[in-house]
Amino acid sequence: MSGATFTPVLTLHRMSHPPTPCCASCAHLRWSVPSRWILWGRWYAAPVFSEALSVTATAVKNRRVIRDAFVQLWSLITRGHVRVVVFGSAGAGKSTLGAVLAGEEVPAEYEESTRTESYRLDADSWCSVLVPPGQEGLRASTWSDLSRYVTNGESTIVLHVVCWGLTAIEPLGYREVEGIYREGMDPRSFVDAYSQHRRAHEIETLKGLSSKLELAPKKLSLLTVITKQDLWWGQREMVRVHYETDYAPHLASLRQQIGDQNFSHKFWSASLLGKNMKDGEGTLLVPTAEGYDDQLRAYHTQRLSRMITEMVAP
Repeated sequence: MSGATFTPVLTLHRMSHPPTPCCASCAHLRWSVPSRWILWGRWYAAPVFSEALSVTATAVKNRRVIRDAFVQLWSLITRGHVRVVVFGSAGAGKSTLGAVLAGEEVPAEYEESTRTESYRLDADSWCSVLVPPGQEGLRASTWSDLSRYVTNGESTIVLHVVCWGLTAIEPLGYREVEGIYREGMDPRSFVDAYSQHRRAHEIETLKGLSSKLELAPKKLSLLTVITKQDLWWGQREMVRVHYETDYAPHLASLRQQIGDQNFSHKFWSASLLGKNMKDGEGTLLVPTAEGYDDQLRAYHTQRLSRMITEMVAP
């Protein structure tokens, strides 16, 4: 694949047949992509993966367990101050990610951010997560300010938050979304058109972001976080193909400018909130995917915390 290198993040073993699920609730845990993509693929995890899920399942009783996993990992970091900059479209889950990383309560209802948010991971940790608002009208000032952290070398870690185009539309009803809604559209046809439009926007955001990041004077680690996993889980093969073939090639110029030795990029996905997608009028647009459960959510979310920790303190 041109323009992107994906670092394996979990050892997988190909099997001639799927592993036997340990229980009925695990029967859906099949993967359908190459080993470098944990969440998809016709590959099956080694027994350690099933064991990790089982251990995680016993611990997951509420969202606090997931939040605490982030804080506990980050609290191990004790040296100098590092900034993690988080970019992405409005409604993709940037503020939610910042709150989860900081161990803060995540509001159940969408709250549009209009200012740069700064999360300090705990009283003793040395890493701040800076989250600018994603609305296009607010990007000129806030995104430019934060991109300077990268171009002057103060930040070498960037998270780009995407969500398969399923950005929140509250407080609008789906019929009020200009440029997308057409007379007679039902929620499903609207979501198809809307998410396609927003996926194209994710790529445009990446292009604009790359023009800033390629000026980084030091090593740069970029993590693309694909949120709202619980909504698109049933389409994960389509999601994989899109980000592998449509999104990733746009990283080629960034890698060329910074150099292979100084640039790393990984994908990971997670469900940070776990809720149906509705519009501002309460109309159900996308339900949580059948078969997506707390085991999957906890595993991917906790693994995300470890990945970011490893980026900050390799």
